[in-house]
Amino acid sequence: MPEKTGPDDQVEAPPSVLAPGPGARVALDVRGRGVVALPDRVVVLDDDFRRLRGFDPVTGAELWRVQAQPEARGEHTLYAVGDRVLLYAGPDLVAVDARRGELVATHSARAYNGGDSSCRLDITHGFAARGRRWTVDEPALTACATACTCSQRLFRCDTGAPIGKPFDGSEIYLHDELEQSGSMMCVGAPNLLGRIGGKYLLGVRARPDAYEAIAVDGEGKVLWRRPELSAAVERYRRFDGDVAADACWSIDSKSMVAWTCSTGQIRWRAQFPGEAHQFSSEAHVVAPGLLLVRRLSESELQVELRDVATGKQRWRRTLPPDRVALAPGEDTDVLAFAQTTTYAWLDLHTGATLREHALAKDQSLTRDPASDGYIRLGGPEVALLSRDGEVLQTVPKDTPGIEWLGAGFVAGRQERRFTVLRRPDFAPALTVEGGWLVEDSSAALGPAAVVLREQRGQDEPLRIVVLRAD
Repeated sequence: MPEKTGPDDQVEAPPSVLAPGPGARVALDVRGRGVVALPDRVVVLDDDFRRLRGFDPVTGAELWRVQAQPEARGEHTLYAVGDRVLLYAGPDLVAVDARRGELVATHSARAYNGGDSSCRLDITHGFAARGRRWTVDEPALTACATACTCSQRLFRCDTGAPIGKPFDGSEIYLHDELEQSGSMMCVGAPNLLGRIGGKYLLGVRARPDAYEAIAVDGEGKVLWRRPELSAAVERYRRFDGDVAADACWSIDSKSMVAWTCSTGQIRWRAQFPGEAHQFSSEAHVVAPGLLLVRRLSESELQVELRDVATGKQRWRRTLPPDRVALAPGEDTDVLAFAQTTTYAWLDLHTGATLREHALAKDQSLTRDPASDGYIRLGGPEVALLSRDGEVLQTVPKDTPGIEWLGAGFVAGRQERRFTVLRRPDFAPALTVEGGWLVEDSSAALGPAAVVLREQRGQDEPLRIVVLRAD
């Protein structure tokens, strides 16, 4: 049950008072060892690593407090899925109900994140990796797993209970007698692809020299195995999928293969020309039933549009290597080679260039979470662009060093000074000194709030702040 808040165990006040700009306020200012945001909660891991506290992100009121573990064990990381907070604490995985502030269950994580710095939780929705962002919990689409360098273990997102047996690669330990040091190399590391229709899809090692694709149900039972997809599910290949079309595909520099996600049946294969070139390749769905395939080398960018169902090529063209080819409204996180980049938006019917937008060296372009278009940052002004690259508005504002972009705030730093700007006028909402960052899960609170954390030294707890513009 949640613990009562008592006067003797309050967290001491932060060392300095923050002074937000006009129209902004500090809704929460506490210390803790970790933080994660949900749509109506901010959950903080206490200084002692044992307790979690839930706060109202509007008023800052403490809503509950619960002891999550009897003692601190290993490193500690918080994740949020649905109305659950998952505390990954060394060898343990602890699930807490974030609405009621109640301990749900504690299970062995198997993957020990105190001994392997690469250990984490893998959270996916459909085929999209979520990291530490808040993730909606849909039983047919949301997948949770503990993952280390050479192992993957599925678990229930609501309780942390393990699902079936873990999947392992082969660990090879290398020892350097001269340096008196050792390292571990993994052969055949398991690959969690995602979840669709309640099935978990993975690529796992079948034998030392081959993978196989498998589907696992909610109890850990293997529903099917597809050795013929061995090369398609190896970890070095780019993978993506379309839940609506029940389509999965993977791509490398020479070939592409697509299959039906729910059954593992191969739909089509494609071989690419230009095998002599050193290409980086990827393919993403850009409209219902359509894949935009990009292959980039030092000399050219090859772009083609294919049907998801049949693999039929609708058009193909070649662009200079300093171009980034985009479908209208597509994320900018696609293949790029040159530091100075020109974005080119393409007509999906013909492949013709609709519009181009060149960036200066200190500028960046990204999807705007406040619209269906784009935003350009850096230089003497901010520019807002439409979904096909037309400049709609400019705001005279120098925005160097932007590290985070939200629908209501942007944040960045110059040397030791960290600044949060409020949108749409980009007026300063908060300027502070120190090692501040925006918390990954901030977007869960909506455009009116942002969660900040300050690293105060290796042995000091974080300073955790919720800044609001309402």
